[in-house]
Amino acid sequence: MTVAAIATGTYFLSGQLFQHKSYRLMVALIPVLVPVGPLEVLGNAANLHWYLLWLCPWLLIFEPRTWPVRAVLFVATLAAATTEIIVGIFLPLAIWEIVKRKNYAAPAALILGIGLQFLATVANPRYSEAPRLDSMDPLSVIYGFLLQPVGSIWETDADTMALNVVTFGGFAVAIPIIVIFGLLAYILTYGRAQWKVTALYALAAAASCWAAATVLNPSPELDFANFSKDDWLSKFTFFRYAAAPSMFLLALVPIACAVAEDKGVIGPNKTRYLAPVLLAVFLSNSYLQATPVRQTGPEWMTGVQTATVQCAADPSLTEAVIPVTPANWQVAVPCRLLPGK
Repeated sequence: MTVAAIATGTYFLSGQLFQHKSYRLMVALIPVLVPVGPLEVLGNAANLHWYLLWLCPWLLIFEPRTWPVRAVLFVATLAAATTEIIVGIFLPLAIWEIVKRKNYAAPAALILGIGLQFLATVANPRYSEAPRLDSMDPLSVIYGFLLQPVGSIWETDADTMALNVVTFGGFAVAIPIIVIFGLLAYILTYGRAQWKVTALYALAAAASCWAAATVLNPSPELDFANFSKDDWLSKFTFFRYAAAPSMFLLALVPIACAVAEDKGVIGPNKTRYLAPVLLAVFLSNSYLQATPVRQTGPEWMTGVQTATVQCAADPSLTEAVIPVTPANWQVAVPCRLLPGK
């Protein structure tokens, strides 16, 4: 329901850019049917922030005309900004909205939210030590962007993608790369300034979001540049970090359709409604084939029960470890917080 609400909000907010309902409908379909969504993002409240990250720029560009609408925008943007620190990538957009368009509600909330994120980080650091920004090959960030946000739009089965990479190398993601950058080239060649800026910002948001998520959360599973053949076949999987970047890349589709209408390629009649239908069919093909990576566990409650037994058996124990997904991840839970304590 929350994602449906975000999609509905996107539909109305995108009216600031798209005049016709068909293109706004395409934008609204993106968070609902983004192919990587079912893998480990949908149905998991802990990953809701990826959808709020997608909503954030739409909140920022909307120009409210009444105080109730301004209040809603402020609250929604503050919620997004306080749940995901990566919203900092939209700070330039917020400043531009304030300075150039005198649009204050959502931008002010974003700046406040980023400030609160900073204070929270200072008071309770997210890391016991600063993450090493050089711990992962820079090429891995680029490879990951092409494999995950871009590649998952075309193929959501990790085993198939890994086998294709081992067999065909970079050609495994050639089709989605050609499609995404072909759309970008079309927009930059034929689009009005408004569409060119929007397309470039969408690409920049996707790349920045992916880079921030992976560089600040380095992991051997993300170091694609140093994968061996066995690593590809045993370790490769799609990550939740790809969700928001994929959505920003998919925004190029309705933008390209709007450009096509401006150029007379798409007629201003009922045929324009074919665009959202075709997008829904395309996304559904990958969406419905996606297999949730968490369906095999480990189950959280089973881990809690095991940890409770461990704490009860050893009074000197202050905390117990509960395994979580992805593999080899774990959470240390203080014994005093477990049932019966």
